[in-house]
Amino acid sequence: MVKLNYAELQLDHLVIFEHDNTIFVAARYNGSALRIFLVYESTGNVYTRNGRADSWEHIKGDAAELIRNRIAEARTSGGIPTYRLSGSHEN
Repeated sequence: MVKLNYAELQLDHLVIFEHDNTIFVAARYNGSALRIFLVYESTGNVYTRNGRADSWEHIKGDAAELIRNRIAEARTSGGIPTYRLSGSHEN
């Protein structure tokens, strides 16, 4: 995975899954490249999607804290589209 400067991310939109207490975050860096994050609110764990490796990578430490803070700011300010899903899904 390419090392990103998470402070330069611009959040695009949030999808909040209230039933699972998780948030998907779409963010852009360098003006166009899209990154997708998954945040578990109950544990604080943050993951980012690595499409080339077809996997989710765990983000830890200051980078994870920065992403959680940016999400909290976005939710408080209402400055980006936020979609809420309150149901559950089973296969």
